[in-house]
Amino acid sequence: MKMAKFCVNCGTKYEEGAKFCSGCGARLENKSGVIALDDSPLPSHEQHMPAPAQNAPVTEPPYASSAPPDAIILKSSAPIPSKIGWTKWGYIAGLLLLAAGGFGIIILLVVLMISGFQISFHKDKMRRMKFKFVNNVSNDDIYNKLSPILTQKYGDKIEFDQEGDTLSVHYNSIIYDINIEEDSTFTIWWRRSIAGAFFSFNEWKEYKKIRIGTAMVAYELQKAFNVCKL
Repeated sequence: MKMAKFCVNCGTKYEEGAKFCSGCGARLENKSGVIALDDSPLPSHEQHMPAPAQNAPVTEPPYASSAPPDAIILKSSAPIPSKIGWTKWGYIAGLLLLAAGGFGIIILLVVLMISGFQISFHKDKMRRMKFKFVNNVSNDDIYNKLSPILTQKYGDKIEFDQEGDTLSVHYNSIIYDINIEEDSTFTIWWRRSIAGAFFSFNEWKEYKKIRIGTAMVAYELQKAFNVCKL
């Protein structure tokens, strides 16, 4: 009775005496157990036999991102673009009409009301901006990697703090909380510090601060984890 053996190349079962594997076409061991190494070609009907399929493991880069396609990637730390640039022309028109004795005061009041509403709207919108990030990163990872970068670049002008599950950047009287989302993004929830709460009457100035701070924190965090290269 012939004993069944298995091909060392693909594992296909074969019987003793077979010269070629029916699975992959490889030359089989001879009776002495030594693999034949001659260069004789395979039989013509076996030369184009497809190799058996193999299940190769699928690996994912350690920081592969599955963020939504509209997630924001910043190319620099330039401030978030202003959405109320038009108002300066309204103020100029109002001042000219006011100087001419026209209805300038009405135009100024209308522009002031509209711009105030828009500033409030866009400040809140910056809290909901989703910036692209990476997977499998903990708050400790972020703190350990980002803290020396912020310290080196901004010195004592900035403070990076970790309290429990909250990462907060204190900059220019505004606090920026970094919130890691489940869809491989992060948001930045700005809030006034105690000092900032006392000097928040200037909406224009605060709006500019938030545009600068939000972009700075988001850019430095993305840069630290090479998000721009994903």
